[in-house]
Amino acid sequence: MATKAVIAIDSFKGHLTAQEAADAASVMIRTRFPGIETDIIPSSDGGEGFSGIVTEALGGRMVETMVHDPLGRTIKARYGLCGGTAVIECAAASGLTLLAPDELDPMSASSQGTGELIVDAVRRGSREIYVGLGGSATVDGGLGILRALAQAEDAKSEGTMDPEEMEIGTIIEKAVKFSSGCRFTAICDVEATFCGPSGAAAVYGPQKGAAPEQVPVLDDRLRTLAEEYVKVLGRDVLTQKGTGAAGGMSGAIWAVLGGELKPGADAVLDILQFEKHLEGAGIVITGEGKLDAQTFQGKLPFTVARRSKSYNPDIRVIAYVGISDYPEAIPPFDELICRG
Repeated sequence: MATKAVIAIDSFKGHLTAQEAADAASVMIRTRFPGIETDIIPSSDGGEGFSGIVTEALGGRMVETMVHDPLGRTIKARYGLCGGTAVIECAAASGLTLLAPDELDPMSASSQGTGELIVDAVRRGSREIYVGLGGSATVDGGLGILRALAQAEDAKSEGTMDPEEMEIGTIIEKAVKFSSGCRFTAICDVEATFCGPSGAAAVYGPQKGAAPEQVPVLDDRLRTLAEEYVKVLGRDVLTQKGTGAAGGMSGAIWAVLGGELKPGADAVLDILQFEKHLEGAGIVITGEGKLDAQTFQGKLPFTVARRSKSYNPDIRVIAYVGISDYPEAIPPFDELICRG
């Protein structure tokens, strides 16, 4: 019998944090296998909980600032500071969990609050900025982020331009100027394209409240924005995989801020030195709120399972989830447990 179980679980969005889910899984496995040692690693692929998990791993501290939520209401949001590095998650300022089910409105929801977190980090001296992209309520292609940066740049010269009234080209130019000297890394939880059939609006718009007739409207907005990015900067988000993460926020970070796009789960597991935890383990428990087709497109549970099997094919990987689209475990999972 295995004597050690590694528990690397994502949050159950809106229900359990990664730590709470991992603690519940730990109780389950120790009840099932008395005497087993559990090694808990709260994890993330860029969504809810990303900033706290990575900041703790890097020995940083969490700070708080006032920002606007997806619908423009003022809220407090937290992000991490680790020396000159900022660790931000869009879910803290632009996330689905900030809205009630009847408030979901991707036609008007903005990523402005995520931009305001970036502005605060830059003003505190951060020049290396990680942005976790997952769990957003927006499909604005990152335009809200750019407006926040443009407004901050305008304020440096005591400008009074309303970012809502700026031309998109002006917004892009001012955002570039404000972020000059910063290096961005977008931690993406999915590989969605910016627009089109596999894009941010078509695939994820309905999850964020978009009605069927609104999806093509959102997609047209993204395509127009993509054309502006090409016109002003010569960077075509339509050719870059992953630019549709978080409603296209990753596209803005890549095209306008010159950021690097990284698969979220692998990036976080690298930071957490996941393979070191696997030493001596016979069982790995991973999971998230829902196991579905998206899980197998690089989400945390799939990545944990893939890396565990690569490390040791004999490790037993258990998927511990809230609900599942599958009646039983399918590779690379050996067992499926549904809380629901």
